[in-house]
Amino acid sequence: MSLRWHALNNEKVDGHKAGTVSNRSFWLGGLPRLILLCRVFGHRPVVDGYGPDGSSDRAARWVACHRCGLRPNPQAALDPSQWSIGARYTGPFSDTPPPAKTEHTGPYIPPTVPGRWPAGPTGTIGGQLILGKSFGGASIELKVGNAGSEHVLAVHLRINPIFALYLHTEDHGTWLQRRLNPRGYDSRVTGLDIGDGRLSWKLWAKRDEWSRSTPRWQQGSTVINLLDRWLGPVRHEYDKIGQPRPGRVTMPEGDTHMVELQLEKVRTGRRRGRKTESWSVDWTSRAGIPFRNHTWKGDGVHGSAVKVSAAAVERGRWPEESCARIAASVAEDRSRCGWRPAQPYGWPQPNYNAEFDVEVF
Repeated sequence: MSLRWHALNNEKVDGHKAGTVSNRSFWLGGLPRLILLCRVFGHRPVVDGYGPDGSSDRAARWVACHRCGLRPNPQAALDPSQWSIGARYTGPFSDTPPPAKTEHTGPYIPPTVPGRWPAGPTGTIGGQLILGKSFGGASIELKVGNAGSEHVLAVHLRINPIFALYLHTEDHGTWLQRRLNPRGYDSRVTGLDIGDGRLSWKLWAKRDEWSRSTPRWQQGSTVINLLDRWLGPVRHEYDKIGQPRPGRVTMPEGDTHMVELQLEKVRTGRRRGRKTESWSVDWTSRAGIPFRNHTWKGDGVHGSAVKVSAAAVERGRWPEESCARIAASVAEDRSRCGWRPAQPYGWPQPNYNAEFDVEVF
């Protein structure tokens, strides 16, 4: 057994953000799982899976330990019409090790009898620590995963702009997950969030899901900003002025990009009280303006909005001013992401994993 430590400086990959002192992720793998009862008394095999009982339609069944969630290897493909989820598995086990993937000459047919229990199961604990500015306001949240979660347990504490700490487990904590959230594939979260003048809460609510039938005590929010309560929330109203105009954005590196510009008048204010007016230009680029070299993440921005001055609108120079502001905004993104112009094939490429440290001990 060996522990594996990984650390990643996220600023080297995503770029430095103003107000952020440090942004690092970390993982500690190879940690022995704390399954004392299973080590002393042995595993307790039960039937796990998904889909309705008594039917093979869109359903699957396999064997897992009721206490620690560990699965034998192979885990077996049981008949859903004969085995119900949660039932104790009373069938046989095979002592024959599973064949290697390279030994399959035809379509893979999963075995119907489970194999041996893995010896010395391990797991991983990981997280992220941000010092300085992150996002939002303040929040604390605990997540209990589901049967298919990569992160079994997760917790975070964020107090912007001081720090944010995120922690999660992989495989560790499965005993607790199987007691609290054994069925289905909806993770459950409990937490509080303060931001944008509102207090939001979740009490054992489904993660990333809300419907009209969700009770307010379980998931909801309330306004805590007194100005929002007395005068109403701040709203922005946009009115398009005239027809779209073409524009040409010239970047400091020399590349040019055609964009479409739409002038808009913006009225900002609360329901009660005085409103202010400003000018904005909504722009789009069909081909996009590249600002990062990670093509798998999408390396270009295809549209956004920039502010322009009232003087530029009065004198009809808002297209020129908006193109200059677009170039400045994308240039800042290029600096943050370390963008480089396209290089001929065979030239040295940037190493984005240079700050990825691995230590085995």
